[in-house]
Amino acid sequence: MAARTGAPYSQGSCNRSPEAVLLRLILILCGLAAGIAGLAADHLAVFPAVMSVSASNPVPRSLLGALSYFWSYFTHLSNLWLLLIYAASLVSWRWLGWFRQPATLASAAAFITLVMLFYHFVLLPTVRLEGLLAVGSILLHYVAPLIYLAWWTVAAPHGALRLKHLPVMLLPGVAYLAWVLGRGAVVNEYPYDILDAGRFGYGHVATGVATLMAGILVFSVILLVIDGWLGRRSAGTPGRG
Repeated sequence: MAARTGAPYSQGSCNRSPEAVLLRLILILCGLAAGIAGLAADHLAVFPAVMSVSASNPVPRSLLGALSYFWSYFTHLSNLWLLLIYAASLVSWRWLGWFRQPATLASAAAFITLVMLFYHFVLLPTVRLEGLLAVGSILLHYVAPLIYLAWWTVAAPHGALRLKHLPVMLLPGVAYLAWVLGRGAVVNEYPYDILDAGRFGYGHVATGVATLMAGILVFSVILLVIDGWLGRRSAGTPGRG
């Protein structure tokens, strides 16, 4: 198992030709650059704004409060998730074993697709970002997701996923909801209107969450089908194993 041996691709099939290895490395480096730069841009824009007094922020936050606020956004957490997956593919540290599992890789693909589509169709029409926030938004909502989806398609091992993996693929979303709703109940602050139980009630949140999770379920089933097709295609191609 990958978690024991540290082998990044111990399950499924992936191309091990020199060209494929080079392509995987290029995508990983591009993904790392996009994710780190995007998170850094958001950090540099958000932390000074929320830790100082202004018309829009009359009560400055502590460092702990700023960290809690920053990591309540799924965009930031999901992009950190991608960075850990890339790191797990480069090094054999055992504690990164979960980030090498095929179900984890496919789950990240499903959730980062949601991040991209939700931002583009729901959030983008309602916001006007400038400066570092605009740069970070483009990197985290478009560039990083597209690079990861390309990496998952051509570099991740395929052929190991089954329907039994679907509950595991949904768990990160459940964990995020527990974190955001628990934090919101304490500080009365939510990162997205669709999760704002304080303003709209838990009935509204339940409806929104059910819609989003249904979307994730659909994405996950599609990815299972693609994974099976890529696994069969890879197994039948010389130079793959």
